[in-house]
Amino acid sequence: MAYTIIRSNGATLTTIQDGTINTTSTSMGLPGRNYAGYGKIIDTNFVRIVENFANDTPPPNPIKGQLWYNTTLNTLNVCPSDGQTSAASWLVLASTNSGGTTTLGALTVTGNITANNATIANVITGDRITVRLATVSDTLTACTATITSGIVTSLNTQAITTGSPTTAGTLEGTWQVIGNNVSGGNALSITTGNISFSANSVNGIKCDNYMYANGIQFNPTGSFNSTSVHDYLTGANATARFTGDIAPNSVTTTSLAGGGTISGVWTLTAGARFQATYADLAERFESDEMYEPGTVVELGGEKEITAVVDDLSDTVFGVVSNTAALMMNSASGDDKTHPAVAVSGRVQVKVKGQVKKGDRLVSAGAGYARSAKAGEPNAFNTIGRSLVNKTTDEAGTVEAIVIIR
Repeated sequence: MAYTIIRSNGATLTTIQDGTINTTSTSMGLPGRNYAGYGKIIDTNFVRIVENFANDTPPPNPIKGQLWYNTTLNTLNVCPSDGQTSAASWLVLASTNSGGTTTLGALTVTGNITANNATIANVITGDRITVRLATVSDTLTACTATITSGIVTSLNTQAITTGSPTTAGTLEGTWQVIGNNVSGGNALSITTGNISFSANSVNGIKCDNYMYANGIQFNPTGSFNSTSVHDYLTGANATARFTGDIAPNSVTTTSLAGGGTISGVWTLTAGARFQATYADLAERFESDEMYEPGTVVELGGEKEITAVVDDLSDTVFGVVSNTAALMMNSASGDDKTHPAVAVSGRVQVKVKGQVKKGDRLVSAGAGYARSAKAGEPNAFNTIGRSLVNKTTDEAGTVEAIVIIR
């Protein structure tokens, strides 16, 4: 009576006739009824099962799920399909010595995995993994982590900290900060502390477009005013002042009338000089009323100066100017109360009558000057000398060189 061999899944593996042995259906010999020497065959099968067909090559005629111990690599392997004789296709379950390889399919671990070192090739999904030494070669997504060394080519995180505000840290290399300036957001925000440079540093802050301070846009390549310089160099409430060296091509206030202030003691180095558009040196004096530019004045009246009263006056003092290249006593008042009087230089002078270029000018009374006649001018009554001709008889102005005697 023939033996019919049934597999674990209920499928028929083979039928063995009486007195025969089957050596092609599996890696073992399957004896039929009354086969001579069947005991040896059964014993051999038991030994092969115990040693898991230990050999350097897979066993012949394997069936799915069969174990094979690879004696070359010292690994235990599982046959993935019937008849698979390629060693590379078998699944590797475990390694019995250092350097072996284990390949697994989908694996769920509910306990802990402990190893001295772990090399992770693709993706780990889970609540937590603790690894003493880890090499990340592609993408790392971490909720809470501390990276003490190594190189991370791309990091997407919300906080990088040294542990506390007082613990120093170091950033090396060239960094680019890209932020979203929607609704006034900042690419880089300094909550406390300063951006500082070492004492021997030759570097600073480079800005290709605009800088901001106190919410105001500041263009380093544009024009400056008291707000855009004071706030950026000293701080809105700072008591210290900017003490560094500057080398601008132009320093200006918002307008000529607005003026500005230079404090301290300044020195022109060799070869340096001040250059001005206008050519007179003036000083402010208190006047008894407001005088227009070109008015000839004398010391006297209710205040310091008044319009010259007499013709050929020896008390003539100077000429009111609104084109001073250098203004002295400037803080004493304005043009209404303290007009600038040219004490030296080139200035427009109110005159009566004709004037020739080079003529000496003397007072004509009522705040005017005139051309001096022969024998009239002396060191006390001469205002200056005309630089132009005036050919009309009515009152007008001439440009003249004046000086206070």
